[in-house]
Amino acid sequence: MNHSIQKLAQSRIEIKFEVSIEELQAYKEKAILRLGENIEMEGFRKGKAPKEMIEKKLGQETILGEASQDCVRESYLRVVKDENLEPLGQPEISILKLAPGNPFEFKATIAVLPEITIADYKEIVPKIKRKEVKVTEEEIEKLRQEKERMEKEKLRQEILDKIASASKMEIPEVLIESEKNRMLATIKEQVPQMLGIGFEEYLKKIGKTEKEIFASFAPEAERRIKNSLVLREIQRREKAEITEKELSDEMAHISQTNPSLDKNQLKEYTESVIKNEKAFEYLESLLKQ
Repeated sequence: MNHSIQKLAQSRIEIKFEVSIEELQAYKEKAILRLGENIEMEGFRKGKAPKEMIEKKLGQETILGEASQDCVRESYLRVVKDENLEPLGQPEISILKLAPGNPFEFKATIAVLPEITIADYKEIVPKIKRKEVKVTEEEIEKLRQEKERMEKEKLRQEILDKIASASKMEIPEVLIESEKNRMLATIKEQVPQMLGIGFEEYLKKIGKTEKEIFASFAPEAERRIKNSLVLREIQRREKAEITEKELSDEMAHISQTNPSLDKNQLKEYTESVIKNEKAFEYLESLLKQ
């Protein structure tokens, strides 16, 4: 099998495949065996008729269709693995040539995680000033801690915003739409809890439609995605490593507040939390005191 990859706009790629006649024949043989398991023919037990008879009964069109589906799936997954691609969503498959006695040609179009030309964060971060937290004598320790937490969060957002604005990346539309959907789901959940009214009533009160609300999320969704990609790239560049003890301790802590997470979800979420924290701590170490 031969393949070629062409980069398209908005972090999409097109992969063209050419599968030789011999390779396609191997897929056809497997398809005949698999489909033949359910064929009943007079004089033979189910699935035990000779291959030539099964092939004749099924017809070339059925066999070729089944074989091509297997070929597309396996070829696509092989290229994704070999080329270290990070696809977003399912590929759009287009058949270019599928005829007896010819190589099989098809293409797959898919959005992938965008390449990022990250700005020089080691130069940007030191220029950001850390704000001193001022607490009055009357404020209790809990309030002071909350103010520090909020200021820390604001500082981290400022760091990511400034790095992202100075970096170059193409954001696939599928990522923006996915983030907008998450934001819409969140607001639908929060409105009844915080305001005590249904989402439809909320829309009437603010004089907007769900479609308008959804569209208004675009700038914030894009900002969140850019910041997330920047943080991910910094983790990769600075080699944020996690020890087994760090992972197990944090998993135990997180499982207390998120008991609904299964083991795989908990591990994946915990790794993300630790890596994010390590990246932020590294960036904060670049700040001028």
